[in-house]
Amino acid sequence: MTIKTLSCNLEATSCEILIADLADCRMFAEQVAAHIKAHISLPIAIALSGTLGAGKTQWSRFFAIALGAHPETVSSPTFMLVHEYESRPRIFHLDAYRIGDEDEMLELGIEEMFDADAVTIVEWADRFPTLMPRQTLCIQLEVDESESSRRVHLLANGERSRILLSKLIAIWE
Repeated sequence: MTIKTLSCNLEATSCEILIADLADCRMFAEQVAAHIKAHISLPIAIALSGTLGAGKTQWSRFFAIALGAHPETVSSPTFMLVHEYESRPRIFHLDAYRIGDEDEMLELGIEEMFDADAVTIVEWADRFPTLMPRQTLCIQLEVDESESSRRVHLLANGERSRILLSKLIAIWE
């Protein structure tokens, strides 16, 4: 299991990595979770994007379990739209795929979730970029040629996300 760094900028605002398989996906999610728990003040958002089957929900599952959510309660919020996990810290997990417009997204209480002392994960966040808060780590998953590996593009918005990304880069390099 290794996460391969493809490119990162010196300001720790962006990075591209390659994860080879599901085990690497788990390790990546666990590393993000560990650094949020240890080093990042809340609230913080994680914006996940990528095509169907790229691994957004699987990454979210690994992340939530790493923060202590019970594995049987962690599932895709596709039909429920929002799940809240009793973890440390608490997690709100949203799926914006079936949400029609910004008004509907706001009706879910997204602003309150972003303000809560929690991590808010938004799958398909690229559908509503103007609603994402300042403190957001953007994670774009792309299926690579091998079908099992993923190219992951990370973009840090806000100081907390930059700190988080710099800590992740330090362990990958």
